[in-house]
Amino acid sequence: MASRPTTSIISPTGQVLSRAVTFQFALDPNAHQQILFAKCAGARRYTVNHHLARVKANLDARSTEREVLSESGDPCEPSTPSLSWAAFSFINEFNAWKNGESEDSLLNDDGTRGLAWRHELPGDVFECASVDAARSLENFSASRRGERSGTPVGFPRFQAKGKVTPSFRLRNRATSGQVPSSQPIRFTDPAHLRLPRFGPVKLFGPTRKVRRMIDAGRFHVYSATLTQRAGRWTVSLTGVAAELHQAERCRTNRHAVPVGVDRGITSLAVAADANGVPFESFEGVKTLKQAQRTLKAANQTLARTTPGSQGRQRARSRLAKTHRKVANTRRHLVHQASRALVDRAQVLVIEDLYVAGMVRNRHLARSISDAAMGELSRQLLYKARWHGVEVRVVDRYFPSSKTCSGCGGVKSDLDLSTRTYSCGVCGLVIDPTSTRPSTWPVGGPRSPQQ
Repeated sequence: MASRPTTSIISPTGQVLSRAVTFQFALDPNAHQQILFAKCAGARRYTVNHHLARVKANLDARSTEREVLSESGDPCEPSTPSLSWAAFSFINEFNAWKNGESEDSLLNDDGTRGLAWRHELPGDVFECASVDAARSLENFSASRRGERSGTPVGFPRFQAKGKVTPSFRLRNRATSGQVPSSQPIRFTDPAHLRLPRFGPVKLFGPTRKVRRMIDAGRFHVYSATLTQRAGRWTVSLTGVAAELHQAERCRTNRHAVPVGVDRGITSLAVAADANGVPFESFEGVKTLKQAQRTLKAANQTLARTTPGSQGRQRARSRLAKTHRKVANTRRHLVHQASRALVDRAQVLVIEDLYVAGMVRNRHLARSISDAAMGELSRQLLYKARWHGVEVRVVDRYFPSSKTCSGCGGVKSDLDLSTRTYSCGVCGLVIDPTSTRPSTWPVGGPRSPQQ
């Protein structure tokens, strides 16, 4: 899967690493490691809340002083200095606070100052949490100034146990020229990943591809993010990798004619080229719909349990596992579809759908969410960039569904309840959910680029 872009580095073997990549594995930690994982996730929440509380108190104090000064007519600035929201400032402040070097550090029962349990966990947990807090505040500040696109972002919420996903991050702290066998985060054998302060942790799934890339100098790990979902810990190894081989990026057997991809609910995606020839069709994702009976029974069982009991914990675990299976199945199907399209087509054309607005329709929200329209678009974009495939994104207001592929006329009164397209100009009738060649018109379905 893709990660955020980063700068290029040179590996010991001379490879230029510029492709942002993340590999994810499921973990099988022992009892001691599970306890340490939970402590690290709690330490991250503690650190983030510490910074948010400091910033909120500072903003409230300065706001109160401004109100007093405005009532008195004094144009002076508040006497309380503003805090720096930079990541380095947060790291330095929290390190001094937890080590007992600040005036407001905690005073322990034995007379020492600072966090008494700070030495039990890796220092990266606190520093990476400080960076995350600074990043969330930066998004809030940019949104308030109008410099951030998308939905406005408010002040970050405080993280409460049980209401946020347990997660923490560890940095590799290795240079690009360091031997992989001596790096803090490394594979000790095909089934174990060594993490700082945790030792070797057992993994599920094959690791041969990642280990070969690391040994060949084609992948450098920047960090490892550990996350617990539905009672299972996973690790995401984020870093930079070398570009794919030139033969992979310039395949000669790809379809040269531009291919339009139409995402939908009945079918995950239906693709046809500019000449109207059906290219590929993928069955719709119905994992959530198929799991409704199981989810209903799990929710009813959860509702009958006593809050705080062990039975309630087991019921919540069963419900979470069902949701996890649905999400994993959906993600697997979308990965298969996106990879097949990228492998076979040279030019892909997709529509810029407003998925966030579409799910506001309460009648279609469940089906649209289960169709994974946004995830398919995201995967197509980064996989196409890796494999040298051109992607053309059509404006969301282009009337692709209302345009007749036979005469080019636009039907303005087409609504969601219409399942069969009937052109009032040339009389062409098309079933958009069908992918049989006999149902396509002579001119073929009109692709978005036409």
